[in-house]
Amino acid sequence: MRGTDEAATVLQGWSTWLPLRGAGSNNQFPARPGLYRIRRRKGEPADYIGETGRQLRGRLGHLQGVYADEMPYADPHTAAPSLWAMRDHDGCEFEASVLALEDDAQVRKALEATAITLHRLEFGQSPAANFGRMPAGYRKSTGNNARLVASGQRARGGRDPDAIAPSAPAAVSGVPGTDPEAASWMNWAWSPWIHVTEALGFQINGGLYRLRQPGSTGLVYVGQGSIPQRLRAHLAKTRVDGHRQASWFTGDLEASWVELPSMAKVHLLEHETDLIASHVLATGRAPAAQFLG
Repeated sequence: MRGTDEAATVLQGWSTWLPLRGAGSNNQFPARPGLYRIRRRKGEPADYIGETGRQLRGRLGHLQGVYADEMPYADPHTAAPSLWAMRDHDGCEFEASVLALEDDAQVRKALEATAITLHRLEFGQSPAANFGRMPAGYRKSTGNNARLVASGQRARGGRDPDAIAPSAPAAVSGVPGTDPEAASWMNWAWSPWIHVTEALGFQINGGLYRLRQPGSTGLVYVGQGSIPQRLRAHLAKTRVDGHRQASWFTGDLEASWVELPSMAKVHLLEHETDLIASHVLATGRAPAAQFLG
């Protein structure tokens, strides 16, 4: 993928900031894949960091609903409701910066995770609209697809004084870029490595986990959630003919985990992102099967 110190260097190549309004028809944004970030004009920190395998210009065009009178749906862009709520509350304008990349989805997503974690380290918080967060006092719109329409479940969000306030971001737990197989990687107390089929017998309600193939450099996968359930889902992919992850979830696959049953989902997602970023900064790539699903 890249040299072990190159990811951070690549992420120094962001474009200048340009207005988000009208971005979908602004030729200064490239019609190429890559990463993008959104912020309130001349503000810090960023409010959203994302990636697209299509045109950056078109992806930013998906956010024009933030300037509508009603909160947009969470399709075609999941962050649009949150950004709309910020503008509704503060009357702010947004601007965007992009980083065009020709790499495949695994590389882009790995760099996206790294950009988010470097942002978390610099500013002490996640971008405000990442990980599904909404500003306090706003209810998020649902998606906008045929299933939701047919079931009558599609709904626009908006101001709601009873909406649950967003949880404060979790701090980055350790120093990214250290050995991803270590017992104290990112300052977590990881369980000993055991064969994945043995791990299925443990009652682990929630937490972080990592997978490796002994003898290979780096990890196969890092994740979060109900760990036995997630491990079974990975192993099931070995029975899917031609699945891109299948070869990595076979043989002597080993698992190690951190049990965190009371941790909020949004914080597990933040820590999962940090683990991916740490792996990228340590090895120059994402875990081998990450983002291949």
